[in-house]
Amino acid sequence: MKFMGFTIESREEQRKREEEALHHYFRYGAKHRNKVGRLLEELIPGEKREHLIMYYLQIKDAMEKGGTQDFDEAVKRINPKSRIISVNKTIHQYYKAVMEADVDIKEDLELPTAEEIKKRERGAENGGY
Repeated sequence: MKFMGFTIESREEQRKREEEALHHYFRYGAKHRNKVGRLLEELIPGEKREHLIMYYLQIKDAMEKGGTQDFDEAVKRINPKSRIISVNKTIHQYYKAVMEADVDIKEDLELPTAEEIKKRERGAENGGY
């Protein structure tokens, strides 16, 4: 319904729009989002889950809008002033690892553990050893 130039959605329309947006980013819905959020919380303690997810979505949007799946390019396109969390090279490595795992996620929602990601990233920093 339109009222004075504004579109007013019914609760059902709003719920449907929110559900579509959720599935756009997390194809298995709220459980998928929560699994990614918990993993990011374990990797980056001290930050709110909502903020970690928002930055995750910013990166995904930058990748989508740039027409590339290149994580590093997408991160460079994000305006530093719009970042909702403090980031550094390690945090970006964690986000990249979670996004790479998320691409292959199946209905069982199995992702690597935070320890597995940290171990792999430490190994990469040490030349694979």
